[in-house]
Amino acid sequence: MTITGTCGRMKSGKTTDSPINQRYQDLKLKFQENNRDFKSTMTAYQRAVGSKDSTSIEQQREAMVELDDRKRALLEKTKTEDPLLHRVVTLNTYLNFINENKGRFQNELDYFVNTYFQFVDFKDEGYGDLPWTYEGNRNFANTLTGAVPGEQLADILGAIYNSWPEGSRAKFFAMSGGFAALAQKKHPATVKLADAIETQYEAVYPGQVAQISAQAATLRTFAVGAEAPLFAGPNPEGEEISLESLRGKVVLIDFWASWCGPCRRENPNVVKLYEAYKDKGFEILAVSLDKTKDRWVKAIADDNLTWLHISDLKGWRSQYAQQYGVSSIPQTVLLDREGKILARNLRGKSLEDKLEDIFSVKK
Repeated sequence: MTITGTCGRMKSGKTTDSPINQRYQDLKLKFQENNRDFKSTMTAYQRAVGSKDSTSIEQQREAMVELDDRKRALLEKTKTEDPLLHRVVTLNTYLNFINENKGRFQNELDYFVNTYFQFVDFKDEGYGDLPWTYEGNRNFANTLTGAVPGEQLADILGAIYNSWPEGSRAKFFAMSGGFAALAQKKHPATVKLADAIETQYEAVYPGQVAQISAQAATLRTFAVGAEAPLFAGPNPEGEEISLESLRGKVVLIDFWASWCGPCRRENPNVVKLYEAYKDKGFEILAVSLDKTKDRWVKAIADDNLTWLHISDLKGWRSQYAQQYGVSSIPQTVLLDREGKILARNLRGKSLEDKLEDIFSVKK
């Protein structure tokens, strides 16, 4: 059975007196409870480790075991009572690394990649009718976007997707969920995943694939190796600064704002890097998403940001932010001397390492 309708209206609709819906709502409450217990236990464990309280460490490890036992019990209960909800549970069951790893993997990242879907039966066609197949894979990819480089993440996701039957709807859901997470972060692996979806599913789901292709077309403009779109804008003194005028230098385009806490906390690190490389051909063009000039200028002075600055003082409606598809800050784009994109969203140690690599040998 296929139901069609206006998505907005359907989203707000409710099915009353439905036993399966009630069981699903109860299940979501269990997920929320487990997530709360996991976070509180991990916080207490880290505090105990920091204070070297061996008694408390052991107590928290026991609490982790108890929580994982509850998760396993839920898996077994739904497996026998409700196959549909069991599939949902398999996509929401992640056991604690501290107790469960037992030397199998070198770190939690490897453990996460290899065990996140350990309870999923990839051959079960029922996952092709389950929205959680999309959501579970979106959550998985979203967790990895900030931790894994582009090519490596593409390989990790590819291996997961290949676990699903070739051409299956479940695989399409999984790949689409991963694409949604990557596209939101403008991750370098986004375009490669979109190409794979187009190749495998364009003939099967033309409408959905067309939407993915349209998103990917925009992201291709900002892919590593592409020429960065040009723009120009006024600095605090009203003088126009153009990106094109900086050709011949390695340029960091830094989207930020005076009200952005993470941006301000990152500024001392950027100041240090600017001082280290500005005489070697490194420049920063900071694009502010402020609306008030006084606050913008004050933040520049307070943080000792001695590089180039522009803003149209339109906040999130900034033409430069829209041109670069900026939907969150801080966000950075690193360009080579020819104005081509080297990397996106480098900060902290990753930015430091990249600049060291660039300037260790004269390019």
